[in-house]
Amino acid sequence: MTVKVHYSEVSGPTSATAGQTVTVGCGTDGKLVSGGAAISGGGVTTTDFTGPGSGGDHLNGSFPSDNSGNPVSDGTTSAAYWTAYTHTGGAGSANTYSDVWALCANDGA
Repeated sequence: MTVKVHYSEVSGPTSATAGQTVTVGCGTDGKLVSGGAAISGGGVTTTDFTGPGSGGDHLNGSFPSDNSGNPVSDGTTSAAYWTAYTHTGGAGSANTYSDVWALCANDGA
């Protein structure tokens, strides 16, 4: 079995009360097993990881989705993407990034 992690990081949200959506998929590297997400100050995959730019920044949720970031229906077994939705608090938050991961497995079958 081969397991790979796909990852995406996008800038934002930075404006007060703004939201940001980011989606990543498995491509040809197998089937989606799980996923994860964060809102950060950037560099999540390095030792330079920092917390978000403001105390009000938060992760609203992360979930299996289609390639447009829409949640899949309950009971769906064919989701190939993972989406995160992040949000700033009541103040702006410079240097904030939204991060998402998809855990993909290929059993060779």
